[in-house]
Amino acid sequence: MTSTPRLFNRRRARRGFTLVEMIIAIIVMSIGIMGLAGTATYVVRQVGEGSTQTVAATLAAQLTDSLSSRRCSNIVAGNQTKRRVTLTWTVDDSSRTKWIRTQVQYPTKRGTRTLNYQTVVQCPD
Repeated sequence: MTSTPRLFNRRRARRGFTLVEMIIAIIVMSIGIMGLAGTATYVVRQVGEGSTQTVAATLAAQLTDSLSSRRCSNIVAGNQTKRRVTLTWTVDDSSRTKWIRTQVQYPTKRGTRTLNYQTVVQCPD
């Protein structure tokens, strides 16, 4: 009968985690958290650049709408800078149409990014 309490005591002594297991678990969790932190930095940078690109595209659309609403004789080339975005547009004449080519430049952390847009405006006169 004395062997049963000893077996029970041995099982009870083995419950839980050892110090080595806890240290290994903490190291694995730390590596995972550092990976998530690196990914979060990348995501924040991409979102920031995406919002800047959205501002640039919106300014280009506003410019195109403004030029399209003018009489054909008043559509001329030019440039402007708003909110750190530089818009440069050229106008090419064709028979009864005007081709508006817009170049949009805006700064990013890796340098200046350039986008090109092209629009055709019909001239009834």
